[in-house]
Amino acid sequence: MGKAAAKHMDAMPSFQVAYLRHNGQDLIIVPVDRSFAKRSPTEQARIQEAFQRSALAADMPGSVVTVWEDSSGRMAYRAPPPFHEFLKTIDMVYVATALNRSLSLGPA
Repeated sequence: MGKAAAKHMDAMPSFQVAYLRHNGQDLIIVPVDRSFAKRSPTEQARIQEAFQRSALAADMPGSVVTVWEDSSGRMAYRAPPPFHEFLKTIDMVYVATALNRSLSLGPA
């Protein structure tokens, strides 16, 4: 009898997220690296959709919003229009203090 080969499994990247409710809607704020801004809109959308799928798989319903620090030190975001006004009122410090869940990102 042979031994079963050990399977090498790469760990899925895990992100700290702020899972909160705003105006009766669930919002999943995902801080990403500032290099996110340099990606094409198509690539940004693909990454955000992967976070959305992972959130649903983790039983976290709501809209995923990606946020990052721009070159001037302010918070930039990619979000559905209904959340823009709220996002203009917060910053990366607020997001850092609101981190309350972990989300693993599966294959995009």
